[in-house]
Amino acid sequence: MKPRLSHVVEYAALRAVSGLLGLLPHRVALALGWGPARLIYFFGRRLRERTRDRMRQALGGDRPDREWDRLGRLAFRNLVFTAVEGMRLPSIRTEWVARHFDVGALQEVRDELAKGRGLIVAVPHMGNWELAGIALQSQGIPLATLVRKQKNPLMNDWINRLRMSTGVEAIETHRRHEVATMPERLAREGRALALLPDVRSRKGGVPVRFLGVEIEVPGGAAHYARAGGTAILTAEVVRTGWMRHGWRKTGWIEPDPSLPEDVDRRRIMQYILDRFSESVRAHPENYFWFNKRWVLADEEGR
Repeated sequence: MKPRLSHVVEYAALRAVSGLLGLLPHRVALALGWGPARLIYFFGRRLRERTRDRMRQALGGDRPDREWDRLGRLAFRNLVFTAVEGMRLPSIRTEWVARHFDVGALQEVRDELAKGRGLIVAVPHMGNWELAGIALQSQGIPLATLVRKQKNPLMNDWINRLRMSTGVEAIETHRRHEVATMPERLAREGRALALLPDVRSRKGGVPVRFLGVEIEVPGGAAHYARAGGTAILTAEVVRTGWMRHGWRKTGWIEPDPSLPEDVDRRRIMQYILDRFSESVRAHPENYFWFNKRWVLADEEGR
């Protein structure tokens, strides 16, 4: 698709911002991003109210509005920090990751990959999920992830180049052959596949209960697990303060070939979303409450 003028302008502006942020010290770059974003959140009444409503729906309880607003502000700050770090990916080195990222369960991951069947890593949209992939890659664990194609072709190519510059392989979901052959690749190459399945499925999803709400989510993790006899490790990524990150295993599940496929897919996906619910409730300030297509409700008319 030929880029439109709006695509070129958007691309040029973000490349300029990315170049500036890459030249600055990490903490200064975060502060530069959070300064105007904090004003946006402070004056964005509709943004604050929507975030508060989503947190109430997912977390429940009788917390006062000021507590919801505090959590929402921290979550928005963490989202901005994640965006800033995403634009700084080419300047983030392995040494920085080693100093600021605590990576757990690495030996379990290596042991599983040594079995020759690959591994699926399922994480929710928490903390800096992109940086978590880089952390695993920096520890010698080959990692691939599935990504959606961006509407702006210039932005799409640039974002994928940023991901690939870290060694993480980004596979666009519309490339059907590559997606379909992923189970074989995981086994053949001793690779881990990172997925973020806490999104609402447009059609043909797997019914699960997530954060107290009945929804349908994509069943890709369960499909790949059954197709390749591959285990699934669930994990959470949590930011502490400005620049400390933690990657922690939260669960482990194997496919059960003795079960009918639809039963096993639902069992696997429910297990994953149960672990995600626990993570979100324990670290609400790290969750992505700002998705345009809110996972728990369509929110039409709000």
